[in-house]
Amino acid sequence: MYAQLSLPTRRESAGAADADAVVSSGKERLLKPIVFVGFMGAGKSTASKQLGKALGLEVIDVDSEFTEETGESIEQFFDEQGEEEFRKIEERLTLDAIKPGRVVATGGGAVLSTKVREAVSNSLCIFLDTPEKIAWKRIEGGGRPLARDREQFSQLHSERQKLYECVAQVTIPSQASGAIQKMQTLIERLAKGELKESTKVAWAVTGSGEYPAMVAEGLLGEIGKVWRHGRAFIVADSNTAPLYLEQLSGQIDNDVAGTFVIEAGGEQKTLSQAESVLREMARSQLDRSDCVVALGGGVVGDLAGFCASTYQRGIDVVQIPTTLVAQVDSAYGGKTGVDLPEAKNYVGTFHQPVAVYVDPGLLKTLPEEELSAGFAEVAKTALIEGGSLWERVKNSEKLEELVFDCLRVKLEVVRRDEMDVGVRAVLNLGH
Repeated sequence: MYAQLSLPTRRESAGAADADAVVSSGKERLLKPIVFVGFMGAGKSTASKQLGKALGLEVIDVDSEFTEETGESIEQFFDEQGEEEFRKIEERLTLDAIKPGRVVATGGGAVLSTKVREAVSNSLCIFLDTPEKIAWKRIEGGGRPLARDREQFSQLHSERQKLYECVAQVTIPSQASGAIQKMQTLIERLAKGELKESTKVAWAVTGSGEYPAMVAEGLLGEIGKVWRHGRAFIVADSNTAPLYLEQLSGQIDNDVAGTFVIEAGGEQKTLSQAESVLREMARSQLDRSDCVVALGGGVVGDLAGFCASTYQRGIDVVQIPTTLVAQVDSAYGGKTGVDLPEAKNYVGTFHQPVAVYVDPGLLKTLPEEELSAGFAEVAKTALIEGGSLWERVKNSEKLEELVFDCLRVKLEVVRRDEMDVGVRAVLNLGH
């Protein structure tokens, strides 16, 4: 673990030579710079200081660098010399800041530069995603040159959102409480290149809990590197167990407390089947420090989640979705349940997972008709979101990116309405 050093900014450190010594002394050098991007008021300065202190890394706030170099506030410089001149200096300072062993807080408009976007894309980029209304509330009346007109502010937010999403590897809602501390180990592994280069992470926020949703082809073979969930009881079905159960068990090795394989099919989602799973969990001597792992599609996810939520009044559940519908929709949001002969999902709970690990490579073993059914869910999500996602769904061949984009839509809807009493009803489109 890195020493807890306080290095708020480069200018407050003892100098460049001392900063280099801090980065390399007694610990492995991070392979990538860690760069925070996001709109005005997202909290990039605060988050970068928190992470830099936790990892013992030099922190550079580009806005502070600008003020120190020019001797003027950003507002003064903007008014006197204009945005074009400001962007030139901002670009230079940002590019100079992005070096290995550093945590960098960029300005809100830094990603407008093609050179900056390229540099950020080669870093570990963390996007602090802030709704426009919250951003405006945080900085209204603060004198920022591009926050004097609400209509212009809203337009800028919409335009830049797409750029932030393009360069980000990790996305964290700015409303997340303590996400930086909770993600410290994962961020460190990503920056060191210990996980697949394509790995993307969305941090989910609900009223009852927060968790990471990780996406990467081949992720199933790397779960051991990020496993922090105690002993696992794995629930799979007769389709997924022959394909993936052994690999998953090998990844978490001695932490497997037991397994339960159900027959594939929706008719298995019953109270009697839940009783069978719960009794096997008891025979495996699971306690409240252990977790249930759902390895499968929506049926397995719902059943395993329900058993986790009711066993000893609730233990953790980890979702590893293996169908496209589950990867873009049902693995998130915490709805668990089983069917009654009279109606579907009439017995259930809201029980958020502690993590969702998504490996789009698992979709290669799906029958074509099952994959097609999943694409209907993708199309539904894109229709709900509209805009650039709808265009990408029509034209993109990168399934991994579509899965990540769709799950982010689901997470945002759930964040706003975890208990399904309002806006979450939009997800029922087509049901």
